[in-house]
Amino acid sequence: MSTVKDVLKGWLIPPKIYKKVSSLKRGLIKKEIEENDDYSFFKGNFKRRCFIVASGPSILKQDLKLLKDEYVIAVSHAHKHKDISLISPKYHVLAPFHHPFTFDDAKKYFDDFQKVYDANKTEIYLGHRTYKYSFKNFLERFPKYNSFQYNYIDYSNSSQLDELNVGLSSTWDIGKKPFECRTVIYSAILLAVNKGFKKIYLLGCDHDYLYSKKRLEGNRFYSDKDGIDDKIHLEAFDSERWYFEYYMRWKQYRLMRDHLSKYGIEIINATEGGHLDVFPRVKYESLF
Repeated sequence: MSTVKDVLKGWLIPPKIYKKVSSLKRGLIKKEIEENDDYSFFKGNFKRRCFIVASGPSILKQDLKLLKDEYVIAVSHAHKHKDISLISPKYHVLAPFHHPFTFDDAKKYFDDFQKVYDANKTEIYLGHRTYKYSFKNFLERFPKYNSFQYNYIDYSNSSQLDELNVGLSSTWDIGKKPFECRTVIYSAILLAVNKGFKKIYLLGCDHDYLYSKKRLEGNRFYSDKDGIDDKIHLEAFDSERWYFEYYMRWKQYRLMRDHLSKYGIEIINATEGGHLDVFPRVKYESLF
């Protein structure tokens, strides 16, 4: 049965021309993929594994001391965990700052980093895009925090991850045009891929806002007053925005999972509970 779209295609564009244009479009996409097929940054030491530690409440149920000798990528406020100094993450990742967050919020991060991290052991990756209160502008204004090695992941020209760009190497290269960051977990996965990890385990990725769309507080393992208050940010999310956000995350996680599997790279969810069901699950304690 013909759809309205099919009928309109034949009516508005002559069939032969439409077929030719579609073929040309596919050819351009194929050509772009062929010209951007340098996945050399995927070719790391694939014997290694890493753990992405997010800040969902579930990590309070798990013994993070087991990560002492592992490669750890901490994100957002994971450094608030009581065992963070023992774990000593190799990397820490922050998503780009945006409204309503300001330099006062950024200062909380960098003050904490100086307290809990050794600048010689932890590399910090900062998401960046043009914003008055970006991390880059903060560090230029307050150079006293520049004792750490900071690396920027530039999202200024990013696009949403989709079926057309998932195959481009530039989409996966943190030094080129990485796909848009809907959550800091995206940035952490990108970093893990670029560092050559074959198995990427997720911890504290509860992703369970939909359990209660009105839950504006208590979404982290730490007290809200000890971190950055995102209540104002979350109040702007109505039901439509929440459902759209989850749809996009689940779709893009699936695209990541399927594409990376072609290169022998696995994303595995070791979170205790939570809502994220895109990736295969494993019991955290069974990994040690």
